[in-house]
Amino acid sequence: MSAASETIYLDYAATAPLAPGVMEVMQHALMATDANPASLHGPGREAARLIDTAAAEVAQLINAREKDLIWTSGATESINLALKGVVAFAGTDAHIVSVVTEHSATLDTLAWLEKHGTRVTRLPVDSDGRIDLGDLESALADNATLVSIMHVNNETGVIQDIAAIGERCAAHGVDLHVDAAQSLGRLALDVERMQIALLSLSAHKIGGPKGVGALYVRPRTGLAAQLHGGGQQRGLRSGTLATHQIAGFGAAAAHIAAIRDSEQKRLAVLRDHLSDALARADRVMRNGGSVHTAAPFLNVSVAGVHGDALLMGLTDGAPALAVSSGAACSAAKGQSSYVLRAMGRSPREAGASIRFSLGAGTTAAQIDAAADRFVSEVARLRAIADAA
Repeated sequence: MSAASETIYLDYAATAPLAPGVMEVMQHALMATDANPASLHGPGREAARLIDTAAAEVAQLINAREKDLIWTSGATESINLALKGVVAFAGTDAHIVSVVTEHSATLDTLAWLEKHGTRVTRLPVDSDGRIDLGDLESALADNATLVSIMHVNNETGVIQDIAAIGERCAAHGVDLHVDAAQSLGRLALDVERMQIALLSLSAHKIGGPKGVGALYVRPRTGLAAQLHGGGQQRGLRSGTLATHQIAGFGAAAAHIAAIRDSEQKRLAVLRDHLSDALARADRVMRNGGSVHTAAPFLNVSVAGVHGDALLMGLTDGAPALAVSSGAACSAAKGQSSYVLRAMGRSPREAGASIRFSLGAGTTAAQIDAAADRFVSEVARLRAIADAA
């Protein structure tokens, strides 16, 4: 298929297509046994074995023990379990410290907890989207119960220094929850070295199936269950496990572990080439810089165009570009990026932003075609605006 006729997929931050081998592993799991993995008979034990294999594959990516993983329906549920579970265990005096640029799964959960009496501190970010560790120290000293922070921002790709944050949390005796939905498979994760108590993960961001994720829970972390029923998973998350989805998560984790370093280097080169090429449109501002940004991410604001018109033009043109104006959930609400506004961008700049996120299927030819398409569409929209 020619570059002119295909859709160029550059929205891997929203979801990644299934990684090689994942569908086959899921099909095998569906065919190998129909049994409940909690059952003690032979078919049940086979289902449990498939889950154990997946647990080993996912745990290896984060340097954790398999038994410290709790399977969930995805990062949103993991975040809810982490935040609500810590507060329920801690009681009415809980104080959670987080960041204004967190994913809505965290921000909305914090807002709900705040309505029910939890004290919440939201740290600001600088123009590059990073927190000030001095601000964190002050919040930690104010009887903090938990710090919850995203490792890689889902809109900009900005990386927070989790190792330094974990060190400060440990010094104050405060547990650290990390939303690693966007960093899993892209950055090195080590729950021991980074002193992480809780870590939220999602399968579909790394080429696994949608509808499955995990929460790493460090031993002796105070956490109360939010789903009750059969008492599965040490009573922390009741419900029959989806064997085939979990097996698919494991297969994706094994695949990404084998290629992560070389793939991220490749994507960084393509991302920087794309950034240089987009600059041909003039008055294009990169959001988040490049020093502390994960390799697959490029977020830009474009002066002189309306954001919705630019997005529609890019997604409907030829070649069509599968890009976004930020987080998929924010775009669905018709909102400009609160992440970019928190970084000091004007409402107009935040509203005229495009997020490119690269992945396994991204090629140099696609990057060149996407850049040409972007430059052409920006010129067209500016000409319309100038003539009005």
